[in-house]
Amino acid sequence: MSMHNQPPPQAVADLPVIETVVAAFPATYGHPLLLLRAAGGAFIILAIGFILPLAWPNALTTLLSLFAPLVAYVHFGVNWYRLQLLGPAGLVRPALRWDGRHWRSLGYSVLFLVLMVFANLFLGVTLGLVVPFAGALTNVVVLYLLARFSFVFPALAVEEPYSLAFAWRHTQGQGLRLTAALLLAGIPLYIVLSLIVAQLFVMIIGISASDIAALQAAMGSGNAPEALEEVFGSVPPESVFMVKVIVDALFMAVLAVFFTIVATAFRICTGWVPAAPANLPAAPEDEDHDGPGGPGGPGA
Repeated sequence: MSMHNQPPPQAVADLPVIETVVAAFPATYGHPLLLLRAAGGAFIILAIGFILPLAWPNALTTLLSLFAPLVAYVHFGVNWYRLQLLGPAGLVRPALRWDGRHWRSLGYSVLFLVLMVFANLFLGVTLGLVVPFAGALTNVVVLYLLARFSFVFPALAVEEPYSLAFAWRHTQGQGLRLTAALLLAGIPLYIVLSLIVAQLFVMIIGISASDIAALQAAMGSGNAPEALEEVFGSVPPESVFMVKVIVDALFMAVLAVFFTIVATAFRICTGWVPAAPANLPAAPEDEDHDGPGGPGGPGA
Protein backbone atom coordinates (compact mmCIF):
# COMPACT_ATOMS: atom_id res chain seq x y z
CA MET A 1 0.00 0.00 0.00
CA SER A 2 2.97 2.32 0.29
CA MET A 3 5.87 2.75 -2.07
CA HIS A 4 8.19 1.06 0.41
CA ASN A 5 5.90 -1.92 1.11
CA GLN A 6 5.27 -0.70 4.65
CA PRO A 7 2.20 0.60 6.44
CA PRO A 8 1.75 4.37 6.15
CA PRO A 9 2.88 6.48 9.12
CA GLN A 10 -0.67 7.64 9.89
CA ALA A 11 -4.22 7.40 8.58
CA VAL A 12 -4.41 8.16 4.88
CA ALA A 13 -8.10 9.20 4.95
CA ASP A 14 -10.81 10.19 7.40
CA LEU A 15 -13.46 7.62 8.31
CA PRO A 16 -16.94 8.78 7.20
CA VAL A 17 -19.03 7.81 10.25
CA ILE A 18 -22.59 7.83 8.93
CA GLU A 19 -21.71 6.28 5.58
CA THR A 20 -19.72 3.52 7.28
CA VAL A 21 -22.57 2.62 9.64
CA VAL A 22 -25.20 2.69 6.89
CA ALA A 23 -23.06 0.51 4.61
CA ALA A 24 -22.20 -1.97 7.39
CA PHE A 25 -25.69 -3.46 7.62
CA PRO A 26 -26.14 -4.53 3.98
CA ALA A 27 -22.48 -5.59 3.89
CA THR A 28 -23.18 -7.84 6.88
CA TYR A 29 -26.70 -9.11 6.27
CA GLY A 30 -26.93 -8.80 2.50
CA HIS A 31 -25.50 -12.30 1.97
CA PRO A 32 -26.86 -14.53 4.76
CA LEU A 33 -25.41 -17.76 3.36
CA LEU A 34 -21.92 -16.29 3.51
CA LEU A 35 -22.59 -15.17 7.08
CA LEU A 36 -23.63 -18.70 8.03
CA ARG A 37 -20.59 -20.21 6.34
CA ALA A 38 -18.28 -17.82 8.14
CA ALA A 39 -19.89 -18.76 11.47
CA GLY A 40 -19.96 -22.52 10.85
CA GLY A 41 -16.79 -23.36 12.75
CA ALA A 42 -17.78 -21.07 15.62
CA PHE A 43 -21.09 -22.88 16.05
CA ILE A 44 -19.30 -26.21 16.23
CA ILE A 45 -16.97 -24.84 18.93
CA LEU A 46 -19.93 -23.48 20.91
CA ALA A 47 -21.78 -26.79 20.65
CA ILE A 48 -18.72 -28.71 21.87
CA GLY A 49 -18.34 -26.27 24.75
CA PHE A 50 -21.96 -26.84 25.76
CA ILE A 51 -21.93 -30.63 25.46
CA LEU A 52 -18.54 -31.36 27.09
CA PRO A 53 -19.47 -30.58 30.71
CA LEU A 54 -22.75 -32.47 30.31
CA ALA A 55 -21.07 -35.59 28.94
CA TRP A 56 -17.97 -35.47 31.20
CA PRO A 57 -18.71 -33.23 34.18
CA ASN A 58 -15.46 -32.17 35.82
CA ALA A 59 -13.46 -29.02 36.51
CA LEU A 60 -11.56 -29.18 33.20
CA THR A 61 -14.63 -29.50 30.95
CA THR A 62 -16.36 -26.75 32.92
CA LEU A 63 -13.38 -24.46 32.36
CA LEU A 64 -13.31 -25.33 28.66
CA SER A 65 -17.02 -24.58 28.35
CA LEU A 66 -16.49 -21.15 29.89
CA PHE A 67 -13.63 -20.41 27.48
CA ALA A 68 -15.42 -21.82 24.40
CA PRO A 69 -17.42 -18.66 23.53
CA LEU A 70 -14.28 -16.51 23.31
CA VAL A 71 -12.58 -19.13 21.12
CA ALA A 72 -15.68 -19.32 18.92
CA TYR A 73 -15.95 -15.56 18.49
CA VAL A 74 -12.25 -15.31 17.61
CA HIS A 75 -12.66 -18.06 15.01
CA PHE A 76 -15.66 -16.26 13.54
CA GLY A 77 -13.84 -12.92 13.60
CA VAL A 78 -10.91 -14.23 11.56
CA ASN A 79 -13.32 -15.64 9.00
CA TRP A 80 -15.45 -12.51 8.83
CA TYR A 81 -12.54 -10.10 8.50
CA ARG A 82 -11.13 -12.23 5.68
CA LEU A 83 -14.52 -12.31 4.00
CA GLN A 84 -14.88 -8.54 4.20
CA LEU A 85 -11.36 -7.79 2.98
CA LEU A 86 -10.73 -10.64 0.54
CA GLY A 87 -14.18 -11.74 -0.54
CA PRO A 88 -15.56 -15.32 -0.37
CA ALA A 89 -12.22 -16.82 -1.39
CA GLY A 90 -10.86 -15.64 1.94
CA LEU A 91 -13.05 -17.96 4.02
CA VAL A 92 -10.87 -20.33 6.02
CA ARG A 93 -11.34 -23.99 5.10
CA PRO A 94 -11.90 -26.55 6.53
CA ALA A 95 -14.50 -25.05 8.87
CA LEU A 96 -12.64 -25.93 12.09
CA ARG A 97 -9.17 -24.98 10.89
CA TRP A 98 -7.17 -23.21 13.60
CA ASP A 99 -3.72 -21.80 12.91
CA GLY A 100 -1.40 -18.94 13.75
CA ARG A 101 -3.90 -16.27 12.74
CA HIS A 102 -6.35 -17.61 15.30
CA TRP A 103 -3.78 -18.04 18.08
CA ARG A 104 -2.54 -14.48 17.67
CA SER A 105 -6.07 -13.11 17.54
CA LEU A 106 -6.99 -15.12 20.64
CA GLY A 107 -3.93 -13.80 22.46
CA TYR A 108 -4.86 -10.20 21.71
CA SER A 109 -8.49 -10.90 22.65
CA VAL A 110 -7.48 -12.27 26.05
CA LEU A 111 -5.14 -9.30 26.58
CA PHE A 112 -7.87 -6.80 25.70
CA LEU A 113 -10.42 -8.66 27.83
CA VAL A 114 -8.14 -8.47 30.87
CA LEU A 115 -7.36 -4.81 30.24
CA MET A 116 -11.07 -4.08 29.73
CA VAL A 117 -11.94 -5.64 33.10
CA PHE A 118 -9.22 -3.69 34.91
CA ALA A 119 -10.08 -0.46 33.07
CA ASN A 120 -13.74 -0.85 33.99
CA LEU A 121 -12.85 -1.43 37.63
CA PHE A 122 -10.34 1.41 37.82
CA LEU A 123 -12.27 3.97 35.78
CA GLY A 124 -15.60 2.96 37.27
CA VAL A 125 -14.38 3.55 40.80
CA THR A 126 -12.43 6.70 39.92
CA LEU A 127 -15.11 8.35 37.81
CA GLY A 128 -17.84 7.24 40.19
CA LEU A 129 -16.41 9.57 42.81
CA VAL A 130 -16.66 12.70 40.67
CA VAL A 131 -19.18 12.30 37.83
CA PRO A 132 -22.70 10.91 37.40
CA PHE A 133 -23.35 8.01 35.03
CA ALA A 134 -19.83 6.76 35.67
CA GLY A 135 -20.64 3.28 34.37
CA ALA A 136 -21.81 4.48 30.97
CA LEU A 137 -18.91 6.90 30.65
CA THR A 138 -16.47 4.15 31.60
CA ASN A 139 -17.86 1.89 28.89
CA VAL A 140 -17.44 4.64 26.29
CA VAL A 141 -13.82 5.25 27.35
CA VAL A 142 -13.05 1.53 27.20
CA LEU A 143 -14.75 1.26 23.79
CA TYR A 144 -12.60 4.16 22.55
CA LEU A 145 -9.41 2.42 23.68
CA LEU A 146 -10.49 -0.86 22.08
CA ALA A 147 -11.32 1.00 18.85
CA ARG A 148 -7.85 2.55 18.78
CA PHE A 149 -6.24 -0.90 18.83
CA SER A 150 -8.88 -2.77 16.83
CA PHE A 151 -7.04 -2.64 13.47
CA VAL A 152 -4.72 -5.38 14.68
CA PHE A 153 -7.52 -7.95 14.20
CA PRO A 154 -8.28 -7.47 10.46
CA ALA A 155 -4.53 -7.17 9.83
CA LEU A 156 -3.90 -10.49 11.60
CA ALA A 157 -6.77 -12.14 9.76
CA VAL A 158 -5.23 -11.37 6.36
CA GLU A 159 -1.72 -12.15 7.66
CA GLU A 160 -0.30 -8.66 7.37
CA PRO A 161 2.86 -7.70 9.31
CA TYR A 162 1.23 -5.34 11.77
CA SER A 163 1.43 -4.25 15.40
CA LEU A 164 -0.45 -2.43 18.13
CA ALA A 165 1.77 0.58 17.47
CA PHE A 166 0.60 0.71 13.85
CA ALA A 167 -3.02 0.36 14.98
CA TRP A 168 -2.60 3.30 17.35
CA ARG A 169 -1.00 5.46 14.64
CA HIS A 170 -3.60 4.63 12.00
CA THR A 171 -6.47 5.49 14.34
CA GLN A 172 -4.89 8.75 15.52
CA GLY A 173 -7.49 11.39 14.75
CA GLN A 174 -9.93 8.62 13.85
CA GLY A 175 -10.60 7.12 17.28
CA LEU A 176 -13.65 9.25 18.02
CA ARG A 177 -15.01 8.62 14.53
CA LEU A 178 -14.62 4.86 14.89
CA THR A 179 -16.06 4.89 18.41
CA ALA A 180 -19.04 6.91 17.19
CA ALA A 181 -19.62 4.45 14.34
CA LEU A 182 -19.55 1.48 16.73
CA LEU A 183 -21.94 3.22 19.13
CA LEU A 184 -24.36 4.26 16.39
CA ALA A 185 -24.53 0.68 15.18
CA GLY A 186 -24.33 -0.95 18.61
CA ILE A 187 -27.04 0.89 20.56
CA PRO A 188 -29.99 -0.12 18.33
CA LEU A 189 -28.57 -3.62 17.96
CA TYR A 190 -28.30 -3.93 21.75
CA ILE A 191 -31.93 -2.83 22.20
CA VAL A 192 -33.20 -5.28 19.58
CA LEU A 193 -31.06 -8.12 20.96
CA SER A 194 -32.28 -7.49 24.51
CA LEU A 195 -35.93 -7.56 23.44
CA ILE A 196 -35.49 -10.77 21.44
CA VAL A 197 -33.61 -12.54 24.25
CA ALA A 198 -36.28 -11.54 26.77
CA GLN A 199 -38.95 -13.02 24.52
CA LEU A 200 -36.91 -16.20 24.04
CA PHE A 201 -36.74 -16.71 27.79
CA VAL A 202 -40.49 -16.29 28.06
CA MET A 203 -41.40 -18.48 25.07
CA ILE A 204 -38.89 -21.33 25.38
CA ILE A 205 -37.87 -21.46 29.02
CA GLY A 206 -40.90 -19.84 30.63
CA ILE A 207 -38.88 -17.28 32.60
CA SER A 208 -40.25 -13.76 32.61
CA ALA A 209 -38.40 -10.47 32.78
CA SER A 210 -39.40 -10.15 36.45
CA ASP A 211 -37.75 -13.54 37.14
CA ILE A 212 -34.55 -12.32 35.49
CA ALA A 213 -34.66 -9.10 37.52
CA ALA A 214 -35.14 -11.11 40.72
CA LEU A 215 -32.21 -13.33 39.73
CA GLN A 216 -29.97 -10.32 39.15
CA ALA A 217 -30.94 -8.87 42.53
CA ALA A 218 -30.23 -12.19 44.25
CA MET A 219 -26.85 -12.50 42.55
CA GLY A 220 -26.02 -8.99 43.69
CA SER A 221 -26.81 -9.94 47.26
CA GLY A 222 -24.60 -13.04 47.17
CA ASN A 223 -27.34 -15.65 46.83
CA ALA A 224 -26.42 -16.67 43.29
CA PRO A 225 -26.42 -20.49 43.69
CA GLU A 226 -29.83 -20.59 45.36
CA ALA A 227 -31.28 -18.10 42.87
CA LEU A 228 -29.95 -19.99 39.86
CA GLU A 229 -31.35 -23.26 41.20
CA GLU A 230 -34.74 -21.69 41.87
CA VAL A 231 -35.05 -20.08 38.44
CA PHE A 232 -33.37 -22.67 36.22
CA GLY A 233 -33.58 -25.85 38.27
CA SER A 234 -36.66 -27.22 36.55
CA VAL A 235 -35.75 -26.11 33.01
CA PRO A 236 -35.07 -29.03 30.61
CA PRO A 237 -31.49 -29.04 29.24
CA GLU A 238 -32.77 -29.12 25.65
CA SER A 239 -34.61 -25.82 26.23
CA VAL A 240 -31.46 -24.23 27.63
CA PHE A 241 -29.48 -25.52 24.64
CA MET A 242 -32.05 -24.13 22.20
CA VAL A 243 -31.95 -20.70 23.80
CA LYS A 244 -28.15 -20.77 23.91
CA VAL A 245 -27.90 -21.61 20.21
CA ILE A 246 -30.28 -18.81 19.26
CA VAL A 247 -28.60 -16.26 21.54
CA ASP A 248 -25.14 -17.23 20.26
CA ALA A 249 -26.35 -16.84 16.68
CA LEU A 250 -27.84 -13.42 17.44
CA PHE A 251 -24.70 -12.30 19.26
CA MET A 252 -22.49 -13.32 16.35
CA ALA A 253 -24.81 -11.44 14.00
CA VAL A 254 -24.25 -8.34 16.13
CA LEU A 255 -20.49 -8.93 16.31
CA ALA A 256 -20.44 -9.26 12.52
CA VAL A 257 -21.64 -5.65 12.17
CA PHE A 258 -18.87 -4.46 14.50
CA PHE A 259 -16.30 -6.52 12.58
CA THR A 260 -17.57 -5.08 9.30
CA ILE A 261 -17.19 -1.52 10.62
CA VAL A 262 -13.64 -2.20 11.86
CA ALA A 263 -12.71 -3.89 8.55
CA THR A 264 -14.10 -0.92 6.62
CA ALA A 265 -12.23 1.54 8.84
CA PHE A 266 -9.02 -0.50 8.47
CA ARG A 267 -9.35 -0.39 4.69
CA ILE A 268 -10.12 3.36 4.57
CA CYS A 269 -7.63 4.58 7.16
CA THR A 270 -4.69 2.45 6.03
CA GLY A 271 -5.42 2.44 2.30
CA TRP A 272 -5.37 -1.37 2.36
CA VAL A 273 -6.26 -2.88 -1.02
CA PRO A 274 -6.22 -6.62 -1.82
CA ALA A 275 -4.48 -7.90 -4.91
CA ALA A 276 -7.87 -8.87 -6.36
CA PRO A 277 -11.10 -7.02 -5.56
CA ALA A 278 -13.41 -8.66 -3.02
CA ASN A 279 -16.55 -10.00 -4.66
CA LEU A 280 -19.00 -10.66 -1.84
CA PRO A 281 -22.01 -11.74 -3.92
CA ALA A 282 -20.03 -14.62 -5.42
CA ALA A 283 -20.35 -18.05 -3.85
CA PRO A 284 -17.21 -19.18 -2.00
CA GLU A 285 -15.38 -22.13 -3.50
CA ASP A 286 -14.69 -25.27 -1.53
CA GLU A 287 -10.96 -25.50 -2.09
CA ASP A 288 -8.52 -23.87 0.28
CA HIS A 289 -7.43 -20.38 -0.78
CA ASP A 290 -5.29 -19.59 2.24
CA GLY A 291 -1.91 -18.68 0.91
CA PRO A 292 0.53 -17.30 3.47
CA GLY A 293 1.15 -13.61 3.74
CA GLY A 294 -2.16 -12.29 2.43
CA PRO A 295 -2.66 -10.80 -1.03
CA GLY A 296 -1.82 -7.20 -0.26
CA GLY A 297 -2.11 -4.37 2.18
CA PRO A 298 0.16 -2.71 4.67
CA GLY A 299 2.86 -5.27 4.28
CA ALA A 300 2.37 -6.03 0.63
